[in-house]
Amino acid sequence: MTARLDAPVLALVDGSAPAANAAWRAALVARDHRVPLRLLHSGAAGGEHDAPRLAAALRERLVITVETPPCEGDPLTHAVRAAREASLLVIGSRRGNPLREFVLGTQAERLLRLCRGPVLVVKRPVTAGYRRVLVPVDLGAEASHVIATAGLFSRDPRMEVLHALRLDAEATLRLADASHEVLRRQRGTAEVRARLSLQELIADAGAGPNGARLAVTFGDAAASVLARERAMRADLVVLGKRQRGMLADFFLGGVTQRVLAAARADVLIVVTPAQAGARGAEASGRRPLVREA
Repeated sequence: MTARLDAPVLALVDGSAPAANAAWRAALVARDHRVPLRLLHSGAAGGEHDAPRLAAALRERLVITVETPPCEGDPLTHAVRAAREASLLVIGSRRGNPLREFVLGTQAERLLRLCRGPVLVVKRPVTAGYRRVLVPVDLGAEASHVIATAGLFSRDPRMEVLHALRLDAEATLRLADASHEVLRRQRGTAEVRARLSLQELIADAGAGPNGARLAVTFGDAAASVLARERAMRADLVVLGKRQRGMLADFFLGGVTQRVLAAARADVLIVVTPAQAGARGAEASGRRPLVREA
């Protein structure tokens, strides 16, 4: 069985170069999955990167269906509403007013808090499909959904699935004056268990041993992800974000926020329902991301 996107890809454009990068990336994804692209334009019309000009260029270069629906009312509210009918929301990464972002967050962070579907934040000009994909996960059952989604975007069948082990237990042992040998054994046991869990998650995602390689590190999760992103020169980092209550969702998790701010690669945020898997997605009322055929 193969999975693919099942609804149009939506890109937000505002006439800026970062938004144009997002449109081109969204167009590649739409072409690869044979779904339409929708360009939602906010701001004044005209200019090199406005929606009509981008749509014409994308149709000519990639031979895809490009729709340009009007944006009415508040752009953020309209984008969240339009994203409900899309498989993927794609936005460019850009910084605005520092005080506003301190209070409300960047555009990407605000959309991530409000959207229930996946959001791709594009940070680089588009040159080709994603070939070096990094997928940091915890060891919960919902991680298999994140891994499976990452597989939709990877041109290289061997994406990397990473788990960072916290050192809380080791710190406790150090306080108890545990020997170096005891600490070494404790790390070894934790790593073996983590690798076994990752193998199960990769298998549940349908990736198999040839579809992903796994890695286990020790220490702060965000720092480990960013270090590995740079070491492997990743062009996409895929993170899971749990769907929680409305108030909890107002704040992004610390790891997500830090990676989103500091990563050089594009970042895909995948919302995982409270109950992992298809049943959780159905219960949430959200359009499923993928269809199996």
